[in-house]
Amino acid sequence: MRSPKPRNLIILSLLTMLLIIVPALADEEADGEDYEVKARVVRISFIKGEVNLKRGGNTDWERARLNFPLVEGDTLATNRDSRVELQIDARNFVRLDADSILRIVTLRDEGVALSVGQGTASMRLAGFDRAREYFEVDAPGTTLSAERNGLYRVDVGRDGKVRLTASDGGRARIYSETSGFALRDGRTAELIIDGPNTGDWEILAANSSDGWDSWVKDRERYLAERLRYDTQYYDSYVWGAEDLDLYGAWVYVDSYGWVWRPHQNTISGYGSWAPYRYGYWTWCPPYGWTWVGFEPWGWAPYHYGRWVYYDNYWAWCPRSYYYRNRSWWRPALVSYYVHNNYAYWYPLSYHHRDPRSRRREPLTPLRREELANLRRVNPAYLRAVTRVPARDLGADNARLQPATNALARQVLSAEPLRGDLPMRPPYALRTAPPSAAQRDIVARSPARVLPSVPMSDRPTGAMSRTPGVPLDGELRRVRIFNGREARPQPETVPSVNPGPVETRPTGVVARPARPAPRTVESAPERRTKGDQNTLPGNVDGGTRDEQPERPNRTNPSQRDGDGGRVIPRSPDRTDQANPGERAPAAARERPGPVEAERPVPSEKNERPEQRRERINRPEPGQQVRPRPEPQEQRVEPPARSEQAPRVAPPPRNDPPPRNDPPPRNDPPPRNDPPPRNDPPPRNDPPPRNDPPPRNDPPPRNDPPPRNDPPPRNDPPPRNDSPAREDPPAPRGAGRKGDPLNKF
Repeated sequence: MRSPKPRNLIILSLLTMLLIIVPALADEEADGEDYEVKARVVRISFIKGEVNLKRGGNTDWERARLNFPLVEGDTLATNRDSRVELQIDARNFVRLDADSILRIVTLRDEGVALSVGQGTASMRLAGFDRAREYFEVDAPGTTLSAERNGLYRVDVGRDGKVRLTASDGGRARIYSETSGFALRDGRTAELIIDGPNTGDWEILAANSSDGWDSWVKDRERYLAERLRYDTQYYDSYVWGAEDLDLYGAWVYVDSYGWVWRPHQNTISGYGSWAPYRYGYWTWCPPYGWTWVGFEPWGWAPYHYGRWVYYDNYWAWCPRSYYYRNRSWWRPALVSYYVHNNYAYWYPLSYHHRDPRSRRREPLTPLRREELANLRRVNPAYLRAVTRVPARDLGADNARLQPATNALARQVLSAEPLRGDLPMRPPYALRTAPPSAAQRDIVARSPARVLPSVPMSDRPTGAMSRTPGVPLDGELRRVRIFNGREARPQPETVPSVNPGPVETRPTGVVARPARPAPRTVESAPERRTKGDQNTLPGNVDGGTRDEQPERPNRTNPSQRDGDGGRVIPRSPDRTDQANPGERAPAAARERPGPVEAERPVPSEKNERPEQRRERINRPEPGQQVRPRPEPQEQRVEPPARSEQAPRVAPPPRNDPPPRNDPPPRNDPPPRNDPPPRNDPPPRNDPPPRNDPPPRNDPPPRNDPPPRNDPPPRNDPPPRNDSPAREDPPAPRGAGRKGDPLNKF
């Protein structure tokens, strides 16, 4: 018998390997850099003229500059002849015209909400996905919610007039204080602010482009020719690096992978250039001190990755040694050091951990081999140490200068400062913790400025907005559905085989139920009131009230079933047959095309004997169709025959027989199956809807024979005696004494 020990040893070894590998992978994943503050930012990617900025929580305005980071709560104001462009991410931009005010209400991964209090703003959405995020713009009394990529424009006059435009494939939902609707591509909506229609919207075709639209198109054409989206160099979370090809070149090296090296002519204008030397520090909550470079390309290289010195030149590496899965935007990737009221900093190397990350392991300066390399062949790191007086850290005219070699060696050999620098501007001390307020140095604030555009205190948005909460869903429920929930749309599955039409609910919301219809009286109750509702020949007791009553059409003629001859009708005849019998099939034929009038119901109290006399009067030489079945005749009291008719139809000008349509709908010959089995013409109204004589008493003493089918295709006899005195004749033969048998 073979021993199971080798198999058990193999399984045990595999389990041991898994226990070793899995924690190692987890440690490697956890070894990546992570941060407590991950607020979303936007970039000032273009600026012309004087543009002013007011940070959230601050009451003073400062001068905005290129590559300034903006966060939630910041406000921009452009002066006369000024323009500014904001880069939301790699493919979405917001542009502001002169004399305009824009505030960032919400700036998060879930979506963006802006507020335009005055002026003109254009929003280009080229990488927008409504399923993942929202993009909304508030104006006085108005909210625009974008639904797809396109170009959107918002104009707000000083008098409060609002104009919204969607173009280039855009589509948005527009909400006001009283309404909500969809704005389609190529349309403009103007809010009426005065007159009797105040609060209404006027929908127009988009106006021809003006000077602002032309500038926006030129700017987009310029960016389309120069921006490059090369994700092979960096991941999709890095943006602002699309224009680096204009200022440098990408090179692959074995030690770091892809690195970007700036062209010499882009940095030659700065004496003793080094990363993080030519620029200034700005206080940007919640990040704190944030670096703003003077270089036009100084956005992505100063907020992602690391700077490395390789082959006697500085190069930017988009990823560091601690890169895991994605990149994070950082205010500055440097190490701080404070000594003798001076602040020092230098760029982090490839293996240097960010002092602001969550990792609480002891921070170390440059590695031993790096320090040895500095002394021998790589003094560039010594020349990359920059300093500034602590109180001048955030000032506009602060003088940043390189540190001496002795100070640089001291800074590089010391432990880096964890967290932010211990300096704050005055307005930031008001919100700082008590311990930090006592310890931190008060730094100089930027120079105060006043925007030229007057500030308006008009509220914006169709309703009050909470930062981080979109308004589209609530406004759609309140403004469009009036507080009711939208009807869920069922999923439609295409069917291969056609079938019956599916009944689907209509309307965007459930409509209130209609009131119950009025109850129709039953047949016995109507018979007690003198109505004769029993259908002639209906052995099942059906009533005429089972279907709505409709007047029977007046046939222009009657046709002979034997020879197809036409029996003309006099103009004073009516279509009312004997109330105790069904009208013949010829009388139920659809009238020809020459009939132009609607049928008029006959009088309710017309004498049955008189109608039978008119209908059954034969013409000379006319063939008479034999009567298949006898029918019981009613005996009317003499008083009834003298009663005047109540309803008399007006005389009709029936067409002559020669104008009748061809007899294509003639009933079958007498040898065919009984006429009752033949379907009546589909377009003829049913004869059961003919109004019965209301004043004739029902034949209570003379019930009709229940076993005999009613004659459906023959007119009633003219002078026959009551049916109870004459036995029924065989089918196909006339009765004795019938005046039709004379011919």
